[in-house]
Amino acid sequence: MPATHPPLPCHRLKERALWAKGIIEALRGYGRNLVEQLPEDLLSYASPSDFSLGHISQTDMNRLWYCAVTLSGDECFGLRMGVNFSTPTMQLLNLAAHSSPTTGDAIQRVMRFIQVFSTQIQLYSVEDEHYLTAYFEPKGAAHPLQIEALVARCVASWRELGNDTLPLITEVRLNRENDTRLQCEDILGTRVRLGSKRVSIRMSRLALQSRLPDSDAFLLKRLDASLEDMLEDLPNVDFAEQVKQRIRVLLSEKDISEELVAQPFNVSPRHLRRKLSEACTTYEKLLDEVRMELAIKLIQENRLNLGRIAFELGFLDPSSFTRAFRRWTNMSPTAFREHSLRLQDPVSG
Repeated sequence: MPATHPPLPCHRLKERALWAKGIIEALRGYGRNLVEQLPEDLLSYASPSDFSLGHISQTDMNRLWYCAVTLSGDECFGLRMGVNFSTPTMQLLNLAAHSSPTTGDAIQRVMRFIQVFSTQIQLYSVEDEHYLTAYFEPKGAAHPLQIEALVARCVASWRELGNDTLPLITEVRLNRENDTRLQCEDILGTRVRLGSKRVSIRMSRLALQSRLPDSDAFLLKRLDASLEDMLEDLPNVDFAEQVKQRIRVLLSEKDISEELVAQPFNVSPRHLRRKLSEACTTYEKLLDEVRMELAIKLIQENRLNLGRIAFELGFLDPSSFTRAFRRWTNMSPTAFREHSLRLQDPVSG
């Protein structure tokens, strides 16, 4: 169940604080007293203040998702929240979409500018003879429910671009493994496939060719310029995250070094260090972050013993892994696994 994922720190990645406020507003629908049970620092986002210029770290964003779904007891909290969540920024993005000449142009425009609405994903598309599939690639260690909320928001927005005779969205694919397909389909209003490796929305290529009745080239030119300015104002942490992704790949292949990490970027290890310094981090810090994120994930999945996890992460022996894990979480791997199992199955705990 996505809700059981713990907070995974990634301080460089910031999300718009409006998301925190939106989650808390959605939580109110499950009972006002639940909001009062949030940690004090997260509860500050429940105020009526203007958070449009504020940002929240991915670490705290994940903490908030975890608290919200735990307090609500709703494993589909992210989907429900996303369907109903909108902000002036998303409304601007939707206006640009509806001002596009065709449905296909509208979808590509949203995919291009989606990060003005949420910095936690990157969207890319793959086409075949019949379909265009939009893939939701998480940045850093975005909480799975954040991704589901974004999918739900896109489904709700993109459905308006279609018509009754030629539906645009044909299927949504989620990587949750629990048996909630019918519930997900009811929330999203479309076919849902669970257990997918990559989260995506599949659309009809024929529907993408439809002309949009409200297309407006005059307005679209100005909206594109505004959205470009908004993208430029976002913090640039992409290079560090790309390096982290490269580290993840090399760790899975059991062959990692600074030289191999630098290779696909066509830079020397020395140049790699300089670029990472500009992003206020180092190769060693990123390697440590990736190991921590994977350790937490693998321990929570409860499929491998701790010795095997230490080997998978490239530690020389289990004791080295235990010392590192205590530094990351102030808990031993064994205690953390027991704690995670109690959270997943509170009755037996």
